[in-house]
Amino acid sequence: MQTEIDLPFADGIYAFRLPIKRICEIEEKAGPIDLVKHRLMQGGWSIHDVVETIRQGLIGGGKGEVNGKAVEVTSLRANSLVENYIDGHALAEHHITAKAIIAALYVGYAPAQEAKKKAPAKRASQRKSTGASPSTTSEPSASD
Repeated sequence: MQTEIDLPFADGIYAFRLPIKRICEIEEKAGPIDLVKHRLMQGGWSIHDVVETIRQGLIGGGKGEVNGKAVEVTSLRANSLVENYIDGHALAEHHITAKAIIAALYVGYAPAQEAKKKAPAKRASQRKSTGASPSTTSEPSASD
């Protein structure tokens, strides 16, 4: 499982990742990362929980795709994205983004292609059909 996750955000799709340096930056503004996680997941989150998780996740991810073109995400670009797409906008969807970033940090994330590879193969039915209707093949009930 990886801890980087690609999510739609702002004007494109961006990679979000929280390496230790980025976690320390979140903790400076929002407190211990485990408390940030708890508030994001359980409720009672602050603006710093949401904004710093997204900002630091963008910086840690370092890349994105806008209109089909790869872009580099520096701290300057991350700040600009936060100012233009979070500040002054409804917070609910950004809270969801922050939750996804923190969940990837704590439990990991398997991209769809990787998840399909690791999914167990469907087992063939162990009960073979005889072609008879269920009423002729069912067990007698206790009331019979």
